[in-house]
Amino acid sequence: MTTPLTLGDRFDDRVALITGSSRNLGAAIARRFAAQGAIVAIHYQQDEIEARAVVETIVQTRGQAAAFQADLSDGADARNLGETVLERFGRIDILINAVGPYADTPFASLAEPDWDRVMDANVKAPYLLTQIVAPGMRERGWGRIVNISAGSAYIRAHSVYGLAKDAVRHLTESLAVELAPQITVNAIAPGQIEDTPAIDIIAPGYKDALREGTPLRRLVTWDELSQLAVLLCSEPFAMMTGQTLVMDGGWSLPVGRATPVIGKAV
Repeated sequence: MTTPLTLGDRFDDRVALITGSSRNLGAAIARRFAAQGAIVAIHYQQDEIEARAVVETIVQTRGQAAAFQADLSDGADARNLGETVLERFGRIDILINAVGPYADTPFASLAEPDWDRVMDANVKAPYLLTQIVAPGMRERGWGRIVNISAGSAYIRAHSVYGLAKDAVRHLTESLAVELAPQITVNAIAPGQIEDTPAIDIIAPGYKDALREGTPLRRLVTWDELSQLAVLLCSEPFAMMTGQTLVMDGGWSLPVGRATPVIGKAV
């Protein structure tokens, strides 16, 4: 059960559209916003059963939510998602762009459809959804957009995914300038997430190696990231816009991992 934050606003009567929220991080963010009183639009591409389960969980805790299907790698579908949620609820006050398909095939052999899928869902969909939601946010004088980037944006070994997540940072900064002062636009760049189940199957031992190379010796969690998403939309962060907050326990700090250690400062 997701408990309300002790720091952060209530979002009663505000509508939050969270893409990719039928499972994993998106679902955690959706449940967190619902716990803070928001009416939540749950988006899914294929997992209707999981999306309905998230809705049911929210409704059982006296929240309000509904599920909406769209393939966000398709521009027309992305626009239709925003318009359908607006038609259903009459407004969208908060947009969380959490969809982020992954591919790390080297560019020299990357298939063009994979390029399109990753770039369109990660970068084009947030831009198109922003076009849908921004006019109403401006008219009401308040809006919050949070994009989910990734630690891959800071390295050069994740091919088109890293490129897309770096572009999300750029898009965040540009939109923050364009949409001020009524709307804030920020991003979160998680490192490897502890809760992600597939990694343990695909690459046993990968998380252990990352923990060892992380100053805080642990990985970020869905719970921590969902709290940050809510806080970025709350009053304490009303003066922050255009920023990407890295949540990776210090993994991306330039500590010279391949440099021989001569001595360690006390």
